[in-house]
This record gives sequence, C-alpha cells and structure tokens, in this order.
Amino acid sequence: MLNIAKQRRFLSTFYELFPKTFPKKAPVWNFNERQLRKEYRNLQAQHHPDMLGGNLSLEVTNSDANYSSLLNKAYHTLKEPLPRSQYMLKVLNNLDLTEEKLSQNIMQSDPSILMQVLDIHEQLEEVQNEEDVHKIDLENRGRIKGIESELKECYETLDYDRAARLTVELKYWVNLANAIKEWQPGKPVTITH
Repeated sequence: MLNIAKQRRFLSTFYELFPKTFPKKAPVWNFNERQLRKEYRNLQAQHHPDMLGGNLSLEVTNSDANYSSLLNKAYHTLKEPLPRSQYMLKVLNNLDLTEEKLSQNIMQSDPSILMQVLDIHEQLEEVQNEEDVHKIDLENRGRIKGIESELKECYETLDYDRAARLTVELKYWVNLANAIKEWQPGKPVTITH
C-alpha cells in the first residue's frame, strides 16, 4: 500500500490514473465513457476510506483518502466535455481557461458569440411556458453537440487555438443549459459567464 502512495506522487496527468481507459496515458478527446466509469468505480472500491475497514494505519488511510479524492476530481474532469477540454488545453498547450481573464480575452476576439448568448438569454427570460423552453433547450443541446464534435477534430489536428475558442464558447452554452434547467415561469434567469 505505501508503495502505491509513492507512485501517486509522480503522476503527471489525470489520464495516468485510469490505465485501462487510457492505455497510452496521454490526453485524448474520445474514449469509452462506460470503461472510464467502470474503472473509476473499481478504483474507488479499492481506495475509498469507507471501503477499507478500520484496521489500517492512519498513514495508509490518509493516503487512500487523498487518492480517492484525486480519483474523484480526475473522473469528474474527464467525463464532462467542458472541464475535459479545459484540462486538455492546460496539459497540451499550457493554457488555463479556468482563468476568467484569459477566457474573456478569447471571447472578445469574436463578440458575435457573446451577442448570440445574450439574445438567447433574453429569449429565455421572455418565454412563458415549458414548450418554448424545451425548444431553446433542444437548440442549445444541438450547439453543444456541434462544438463537442468540432473539439474532437481540433484535438486530432492539434489546433489548440481553435480548441481554446470553442472551449470558451462551450462554457457559455453549458451555462445556458444550466439556466434552462432552473427555469421557472416569472423568475429571473441567471446565466454565469
């Protein structure tokens, strides 16, 4: 067990945590999501403190708790397209799009996207029934799927500049999707940017 703790200190990416899903241990856009979920659950079953029982040393228990936490963070980062793309850009191109200022600079290079987001936000505020919200939601899901497809192409061709622009755009549409989920008639719509 302590040997595993030493190995964990030398991990360079989240991909290395899931060797069955990512045998090359390198960032990739496409992967078997079911395989990742299965591998994550198996690893959590081995390392989650609640699964280990009470007769282990405190050092091993803390090590497994930290590893379990790392597995959780890695899994949730890799399974969702937006955080996965943000993570891939950080690993592959040293570009941290979680820094708001950087994202804003990228978005300012194409203000038409922001205008489109604001227009749809306004539409969402004005709708009165769930049927209209459903239409906006379907359109937004289509945009998100389209961006995810374009991101796949960007990572295959190593076009990180375009991937960065698309990732920032994806963040806006994901935030809109969250606002759509919380929509209620007569309540103000809040979209984070």
